[in-house]
Amino acid sequence: MDTTPSSGTQTPSSTVSSGTTATSVSASSQLEPPSTITRKARLDFSRLQDLFSTTDTSSNPSARSPLWYILTTAVLLSFHKEKLVGDLWTYLASDHDTHQSDDAFLAVARRIREACLKASTLVGFPRAINALFSLKTALDTTHPSVSTTFSSDTSLRSSLDPSAKYDRGMSFFRQIYQKHTSRVLATMDTTSGGDLTHFAINCIYGELLSEHSIIGGLDTGLLEFVCCLADGCGPQAKGHFFGSLNLGASNETLRSSIQLTGNLAQQLHVPCPWQAEDVADEFQFLDKVMQP
Repeated sequence: MDTTPSSGTQTPSSTVSSGTTATSVSASSQLEPPSTITRKARLDFSRLQDLFSTTDTSSNPSARSPLWYILTTAVLLSFHKEKLVGDLWTYLASDHDTHQSDDAFLAVARRIREACLKASTLVGFPRAINALFSLKTALDTTHPSVSTTFSSDTSLRSSLDPSAKYDRGMSFFRQIYQKHTSRVLATMDTTSGGDLTHFAINCIYGELLSEHSIIGGLDTGLLEFVCCLADGCGPQAKGHFFGSLNLGASNETLRSSIQLTGNLAQQLHVPCPWQAEDVADEFQFLDKVMQP
């Protein structure tokens, strides 16, 4: 039996029989599974890219902010379409200037990898594994030499001692929650016997999210927000919405992040959980930035 998991990106399309009468169908053919046509979702990444402004007045696509594809990566994982991360890389590799250096392509690949790693704690570790495999496969195809360097990278986190991880984890946590930090920590303590707080500060923030050499603090905060939004986690989405503001996000950037998440949902034909009637009240905070 084939146990290979489905990518979650294929849609069966029923076929119409050319027979004109029911009697033309034999008993044996009735036992055969109907033929299907499988189609992989094709995303218009340019629509997502256009939601974010360029970092300068240049028309060069490589000058555009990397935030759009960092968030796109995270949202693909959130919507269980992580195997489309390879398609995102292929788009980026073909969209950039043909004279783009290998170092520039390597920087893009590293950001996508880091986005997968940071999203893993929010959307599920297995999805990050699948996404990283998809990225590496696509990278092998388009840029083998870049892929070789990419594979030789060493851990950004393994050399840090536990006390340093705790300190930087708590520091980043406080930047996000500011005056609400003590209350949030106390709530996690009382609901988990202290383990949730220990894990959040030392591992999720100290180990993972507070590593900012590839994806900075602001972009990390926005990544947390869109993951929670796409997953329909109202209280957490609200916390990271205001946390992103605390980290310095503009209303325009938050609005573009929400629009990107909704646009991806539309293209993938999946629901926008924050628009469901039964949770509408939980997501009223989004109105704060949705009007220009």
